[in-house]
Amino acid sequence: MSGSALFRPTFTDLRAEVERRMSNDASPETIAVLIDEFLAAGGDTPAPLIEYDGAVTWLFRSSTAQSVSVVGDVLGYRPDQTRMTRLPGSDLFYLTTYLPLDAHIAYAFAFDAPETAARTRWIDRCLPDPLNSQRMIMTSPLRMMSVLEMPGAAPLVAGFDACAETPMFAGAHVVWSAATGCWRRVWVYLPPGYDPATRRYPAVYLLDGEAYLLSAELPLLLDLLIDAQEMSPVIAVLIEPPPLRASFAMVTSFVVDDVVPWIDARYATSHDPIDRIIGGADENATRALMIALQRPDVFGGALAQSPQLPSVRRIAALLERHHAHGGDASRCYVDVGRYDEPAAIEVTQALCNALLSGGAAVSYQEFAGGRSFAGWRVTLPDALRFHFGTSSLASLG
Repeated sequence: MSGSALFRPTFTDLRAEVERRMSNDASPETIAVLIDEFLAAGGDTPAPLIEYDGAVTWLFRSSTAQSVSVVGDVLGYRPDQTRMTRLPGSDLFYLTTYLPLDAHIAYAFAFDAPETAARTRWIDRCLPDPLNSQRMIMTSPLRMMSVLEMPGAAPLVAGFDACAETPMFAGAHVVWSAATGCWRRVWVYLPPGYDPATRRYPAVYLLDGEAYLLSAELPLLLDLLIDAQEMSPVIAVLIEPPPLRASFAMVTSFVVDDVVPWIDARYATSHDPIDRIIGGADENATRALMIALQRPDVFGGALAQSPQLPSVRRIAALLERHHAHGGDASRCYVDVGRYDEPAAIEVTQALCNALLSGGAAVSYQEFAGGRSFAGWRVTLPDALRFHFGTSSLASLG
């Protein structure tokens, strides 16, 4: 929002003026001009309007929509609970809600979404906010959403928004999954100065790689962290999500038996499990964590962003078995949004306690957001520093 926006009329002023003019039989054209002038006073980002107490007013203009709702993480995906109100005599819809002053959220506008419709039937038709230029790509389904950073929100890595460099890619590949009987895409990132003749590199494998590629912009983030010497150079392997029919055993087999050997045969990766980390977000965080604990001979740790709780008893048994065989302690990064459901925070803390009790090294944090990449991309640098930070570099061989 531009500096001049500090002196603009409030939305309350606009609403009162519209109501006053409507009582005097003002024409729709007159009301439209008044709204145009109000939005123009907001500069490049005229909405959402944020007040000092955390009140946020969302604005959207449509002359054809019967109903409009604001949906997203923290706000939720129940259109019936976040319906906007049309300002009388205008094409302007509005909704005022209260958000924590440190929150990062992703949101979009849903049009005429039936109260009983399944989320998958309308969410891919949602539109980002035309009045807010900050956007990010979301996957499953593929869509564009707007990003709102409240005044006290933690900043992204320095240079993230301004960097114009193109990260180095080895390209997109396809790898055959013997377990599921289909091909899956795999994107490979190579660090700046990649030199297979002189060193072997640690690697991070991320499930739902397309989301980390598009939503988190992981290659750019890695370039910035490596350039700032905040982490060692790594190879990133971004794996397309498995088919919906795939069981956990199928996913594990694909990653361990197909992808890892395929990568090791083509790139200068370290073959030491301590230099291999597997990660993911949401349900893929759980999969990544369980793969790391079940196969410590392949992965030395996990990066789990907002995991769904697996069996704590199962985790304890895996760690006990690993410890009995004299294995190194698993290194696990775990986070959760503090504006997620309270139950999600409780089970994540229970998960961390189980990991610690089993001898794992754990880094845990709560971030100011919900269950989406609007928050996960903010904490992702901490996860990468924990596993690959320059203060505790893995041996590069």
